[in-house]
Amino acid sequence: MLTLIAAIALLTVGCRPGGAPANNSSDEQPPDAAPPNFQDDGPGPERIAGLTKDEYDGIEITVNVLERNAILPGMGFQATVTVENKGEETVSYVKGSGSFKTPEALFVYSNTLQAVIPEDQLGFATMDFVTEELKPGESLLFKFNVLAVEPDPDFDTFTHELFSDDTYIANLEWSDLKDLFPSLTAAQPGNYTLRAYFLYRLADEGGEFAAFEGPTAYAEAETTVGIS
Repeated sequence: MLTLIAAIALLTVGCRPGGAPANNSSDEQPPDAAPPNFQDDGPGPERIAGLTKDEYDGIEITVNVLERNAILPGMGFQATVTVENKGEETVSYVKGSGSFKTPEALFVYSNTLQAVIPEDQLGFATMDFVTEELKPGESLLFKFNVLAVEPDPDFDTFTHELFSDDTYIANLEWSDLKDLFPSLTAAQPGNYTLRAYFLYRLADEGGEFAAFEGPTAYAEAETTVGIS
């Protein structure tokens, strides 16, 4: 009889609200949980502030990442940006220094991945200020380097420092980059948004462009980059 009473008491304690169950499976984590999904949904770059998006609907811009191999945290990759003038108007854009190949008006941006300054915009540059035109039927195509690294406020400084020693930062392996700049953090596995921008200006009345006036509009494209 005493044994039976003791067994009933144990069962009652185990079923009371607040009593801990013998096997609490809710505290266990699934063995193969999917990596978090980090989307870049933040604001755009400061350079587009005050500009009109798609002021001219003849500009078509695309950005693509050819993922032949898995992109790992810290790894570098390239994004191909194409701009086509499919309309009937001519636009002007800032090239910057005449020694640049990649125009300042075209760039990639992400809130969660680190874009790299084009190599042709580093080092010594001529002091001239150049604007160029994109006429109907013409196109631009450039490749940009990006790292699977969290954006760092000092990254551009690091880039210039290394280039002064004849090293382009996008060519370094992640292990070497981390040794040189411990403050850098590799991006976590997940999906990230990479955007491309083209800043331009339509001709003024009479079909003329102001030589030293900046852009009035921009076109934007985006793609998703998967980090394994």
